[in-house]
Amino acid sequence: MTEVKLPSGKIATIKDGKGKDLFWAQKMANDPSEIMKMLMIRLVEIDGKPITEDDLDEMPIPDVIKLTGEFGKLFSPLSEQQQSS
Repeated sequence: MTEVKLPSGKIATIKDGKGKDLFWAQKMANDPSEIMKMLMIRLVEIDGKPITEDDLDEMPIPDVIKLTGEFGKLFSPLSEQQQSS
């Protein structure tokens, strides 16, 4: 689990994902570009509360940029290569 302080002052918690979370995100996404968004909905809490797609859509852009950046670092296919180097 990783905590990220967003520019708005809210605290995002990114839970450790499992295969079932990825498979759920793939099933829920309308196209491949939405998989990350669905995965974020599944694994992120803001101030201790689960988020919805509407919450993510209505989040201020600076918060979304910070959250997606941190989320990408954790779940990027390259993150495993970087950690083992």
